[in-house]
Amino acid sequence: MKRVTSLLLFFASLLLSVAATAQDFSVKGKVTDATGQPVIGANIKVKEAQTGVITDMDGNFIISVPSKHKELIVSFIGYKSQTVKVAPGMGMVQIQLKEDAQSLDEIVIIGYGTQKKSSLTSSVETIKKEDLLQMPTANLDEALSGQVAGLQVMSSTGDPSSAKEASMRIRAVSGAQNAPLLVIDGVPRFSENTSGGEARLSDLNPDDIESISILKDAAAAAVYGVRAANGVILVKTKRGSGDSKIRVNYRGQFNIQKGTQFPKFLNSYEFAKLYNRAVEGVPNTEPFTNEELEMIRTQSHPNEFADSNMLDYLKKQGHSTTHAISLSGGNNFLKYYISGAYTNTVGLYSGVGRDRYNYSMKLDATLLKGLVLSVDMTGSRSSNKNTSYTTMESAYGFSPVQPLILTNGELASIDSSNPLISVRGLGGYAKSQTKMNTITANLQYELPWVKGLSVYLKGTVDDNSMIQKNFYKPVALYKWDKKTEEISVDDKTIYPKAKISLQQKDQFVDNVLIEAGINYNRTFSGKHEVSGTLIANYQDYSNRNMNGTNPDMPGIYPEVLGTTPNGQLTGNEYKTQRASLIGRATYGYRNRYFVETSFRVDGSARFHPDHRWGFFPTISASWVLSNEAFFKNWRQNVLSNLKLRASTGILGRDGDISDYAYLMNYMYSPREGYDIGGTLRPGIIMATGSYPNKELSWEKSRDYNMAVDLGFWDNRFGFTFEYYLRYRTNMLTSAPSYLYPPSTGVGGNVPYMNFGKVKAWGWDMTLSHRNTIDKVKYDAALTLSLGRDKYLDYGDESAQLENLRRVGHSTGDTWMYEAIGLFQTEEEIANYKLKQDGNDNKSIRPGDIKYKDRNDDGKLDDNDKVAFKTASFPDISGSLRLGVRYKGFFVNTLFQGVGGYKKYISESYTLENSSLQRFQDYHLTETWTEENRNAAYPRIKLANSKDNNRLKSSFWIKNCNFIRLKSLNIGYSFPAAVLSKLKVTSLSVALQGGNLFTWSNLKHMDPESMRGYPIQRTYGISANIGF
Repeated sequence: MKRVTSLLLFFASLLLSVAATAQDFSVKGKVTDATGQPVIGANIKVKEAQTGVITDMDGNFIISVPSKHKELIVSFIGYKSQTVKVAPGMGMVQIQLKEDAQSLDEIVIIGYGTQKKSSLTSSVETIKKEDLLQMPTANLDEALSGQVAGLQVMSSTGDPSSAKEASMRIRAVSGAQNAPLLVIDGVPRFSENTSGGEARLSDLNPDDIESISILKDAAAAAVYGVRAANGVILVKTKRGSGDSKIRVNYRGQFNIQKGTQFPKFLNSYEFAKLYNRAVEGVPNTEPFTNEELEMIRTQSHPNEFADSNMLDYLKKQGHSTTHAISLSGGNNFLKYYISGAYTNTVGLYSGVGRDRYNYSMKLDATLLKGLVLSVDMTGSRSSNKNTSYTTMESAYGFSPVQPLILTNGELASIDSSNPLISVRGLGGYAKSQTKMNTITANLQYELPWVKGLSVYLKGTVDDNSMIQKNFYKPVALYKWDKKTEEISVDDKTIYPKAKISLQQKDQFVDNVLIEAGINYNRTFSGKHEVSGTLIANYQDYSNRNMNGTNPDMPGIYPEVLGTTPNGQLTGNEYKTQRASLIGRATYGYRNRYFVETSFRVDGSARFHPDHRWGFFPTISASWVLSNEAFFKNWRQNVLSNLKLRASTGILGRDGDISDYAYLMNYMYSPREGYDIGGTLRPGIIMATGSYPNKELSWEKSRDYNMAVDLGFWDNRFGFTFEYYLRYRTNMLTSAPSYLYPPSTGVGGNVPYMNFGKVKAWGWDMTLSHRNTIDKVKYDAALTLSLGRDKYLDYGDESAQLENLRRVGHSTGDTWMYEAIGLFQTEEEIANYKLKQDGNDNKSIRPGDIKYKDRNDDGKLDDNDKVAFKTASFPDISGSLRLGVRYKGFFVNTLFQGVGGYKKYISESYTLENSSLQRFQDYHLTETWTEENRNAAYPRIKLANSKDNNRLKSSFWIKNCNFIRLKSLNIGYSFPAAVLSKLKVTSLSVALQGGNLFTWSNLKHMDPESMRGYPIQRTYGISANIGF
């Protein structure tokens, strides 16, 4: 009996073993690249199953394969995917991935979904996470500069708390209209500007980013509706991998920062001599005497005449430190990603800096088969600090003969002020604290009875707040009495004559998004690819703020406003809702022909109910000629990819107007409400602003995009060219003032209108190359973009002078006088018909600017003004990215350049001579004199704002084209053998540089930021380690 029992147990265990073997089997393998190096983190997935793993630090993997499946799909970014057949009992599977320069099988994140790059019909470009960390900066917006053709990111200031200015294929009428829509993990950011209290790119942690997709044309961006007419920056952040391994990654970075360019000021003696030249012939102005010049030269009386240079105090180096850590992992039931980051930035001078904290926690739980619940909690805390003075402005407007510090060590009083108050962080502060929290929950279910069909429900809540404080306290300054030769305090700089004041603004933003959708994606017979999406969403945005001002506080209490009679408290609240219905359908046949159509129905509470809803459709198509049978020979030899794309569509905008522009607005006034018995009592009055306009409706943009994608020699060379055409109509803007002359009584309260029509056109080009020679890998990418625009309609301009009419001119044009050089002689002035000063040119001298009399009437007025190109963004932009990798060593560089970049540089930027102010070195060598008649600048003289040389003219338009070495990254990634010994999965170190060199014809200043906080030149070191 025991033998029978034992025999039965043996056969039972054998059957169970066979059954288990029939259910699944294990496959071991190793993934390498063309050079034999292991590919770390390659994705191994069972075809048509949910099972998947990634390779370890040696490129090895083990995966359990269900018995009914016989193929594995192996993929990694930058390499061609491979399908490998497997079977039980196989030995070690060796898989070598081949590079794919254009990554045609790469999955691209698009609006509300994903697509293979090869099936795209619209204009979408992807920036990889590796490229974002090449620039030594903690601000993600700066890292985007030069990455994509058609996306321009300009830096008007180097202030660490300021966001960069981005524009995509458009130079618009106002600054807010330039900004692309920012979408973070599928959630559109509601606000159009930084004051809206919502997350900006500069608030995100770059280490959390998986990829960024740039949606440039209507077909790609239309599914996001409102504001997508400016393009979309689509950010996808990292999530857990679910390969049953816990992965920890840390990155640390330390940067040193300096200004890219500072002015070269004259010393006090050179300044005094030049000042004497400037006051020649100027009434009521005294030059320095010979005795005073000698005192300045010898510095014998430093309390009276000094040799001060503000730049000696400003030209310091700032620094920043970043620590970022993440933890990820999971299994088939629960995946997680948790991260945190801290960045500390210390500015170029005291009292300027930023602290930023980021956190993220993301969970993906499989509740039932096909039912996944995802919960994301992300946020940031930032504290921005600045001084209560404009420091760089004070450097330009400061005379070197004035002492900054007296001989007793105290700060000197210069008109009851001193720029060193700011540099030393005295006299108060300007700071802001921002808190941003976002919670998103997404429930997705793949319906088992319909293959490829899924539904989801998502909700997002933002809870953001911002507190801004400007606190000023007196700083005792001292003055020198040259009669008594004594130093005493300036009583104007101490309390009570100098006031203690505080301004505070509290802002609270709540944003709620509710979204439900259904998706279908399926391939029939291996030929027909069909997908569809239908989404409904609702977004509710509210913004509450309160402003308090106390200009005369009794003591130093910076945390409260106080209760003095002069204290003021104001506030407001506004709320906006939007609702949308979005649909998209795609069809592909044999990976050759692709068609996509979409629509969006938008409703916005910014418009009157009669004009609240808009319908915006798009259609796009592509033809992959290289997949045609007749193209086979070409594909094998030279042209490995040829694809044509075209799209058109309409997008809508409701921005750039107030939320209640169709209603008359009222406000409560404590002082000017009702007249009762001759006394004004508190009450409700009409608010200042704009008159209402019930006819306001959607601004529309009709886009056309045509493109060709080429790949040569197995896609080692790639080329993409896109031409776009855009008509923007019914633009939402304030009505031109000439439509409402003084007789209408409207004054400055002109209403918003749908007004004008603009045509924009241009092209983007990308040329790329990637190859491996022996063990050397290299890549290069050149981007180039050109954009133009002009007004086709600007309403009824009959009341305008013909030369001032905007039709036919660019949106960036500015009207001003045309300068035709400098007067050289008194005879030339006397014989010139145009009387520029209105007084027979009696105040004009040789070396003054000469203007063109366009209508030959001898008078300088509006009839002589003409349009000149000036804009915040250049016509041409481009970049060159180069990378080389040998074994573990790597070098990456990025050059950025712009062309057609004309800026109006006010004479106040170049001739600081309207009062006793700072001269620069070029005022000695580049201003007009009898000996220097071909000078770049007019003669030196003291002047007021109405002076001939200070009139707005083309003389002050300068070429600001530049090429900049945007980033340089030199580093080393340790090989697998070293990693194994160190028990880590990855380790790399790098030396980095940002804005290292700039080539520009513009002298004396940075072409992006003329004055203010300097653009930063950065030197950094970073380390990245994974466990």
